[in-house]
Amino acid sequence: MTFISALLAAEHGTGSTKADASPLEGIQNLFGSFGVDLPHLIVQLVNFSILAFVVYRFAVKPALGQMEERNRLIEKGLADAQAATQRLAEAQQASDAKLNAASDEAARILAEARNSAKAAVEAAKAEAQAAQTEVIAKAKAAIEADRVKMLAEVRGEVSRLVVETAAKVLAENLDDATRGRLNEAAVKQLAR
Repeated sequence: MTFISALLAAEHGTGSTKADASPLEGIQNLFGSFGVDLPHLIVQLVNFSILAFVVYRFAVKPALGQMEERNRLIEKGLADAQAATQRLAEAQQASDAKLNAASDEAARILAEARNSAKAAVEAAKAEAQAAQTEVIAKAKAAIEADRVKMLAEVRGEVSRLVVETAAKVLAENLDDATRGRLNEAAVKQLAR
C-alpha cells in the first residue's frame, strides 16, 4: 500500500469508526500502517543517539579539531605571507634606494673622472707645448752655435787661403807678423 493511500485510509477511517478512535490511536494506526511501532521507535532512537554520540566523539570532534588546526595554520600562513610581502616591499624599497645612491655615486665618480681627464689632457698639452718650446729654443741655440762655429771655421779657412794666395802672388815668404796682419785684414773684410 502506498503512503498516500494509507494516509487517506487513516483519515477516512476505513476499518474503524471515528467515534471509538482517539487522535493518538489514529496516529499510531497511521504509523503502524507504515511499519513503525513505539517499541521499535524507542530502540531506534536510542541506537541513533548512541551512533550520533560515537560519530560525534570519534569522527566529527577530531575532524573539527583538525579543521580548526588547519584554519589556524592557514591564518598563520596568510599572516606570514603578508609579513613576508611587507618585508619584500621594504627590501625592494631599500634595494631601490641603494641602487639610486649607487647610480648617483657612479655618476659623480664619472663626472670627476671626466673632469680629471680633461685637466690631465690640458696639463699634458701645456707640458707638451712647454717641451716643444724648450726643444725649439734648444734647436735654435744649437743652430746658432753651429752657424757661429761654421762661420769661424769658414773665416779661418778663407783667411788661410787668402794668405796662401797672397804668398803665392807675392812669391815671397812672409814672416809671421806680416801673415798675422794679412789674416786680420781678411777677417775684417769677411766680417762686413
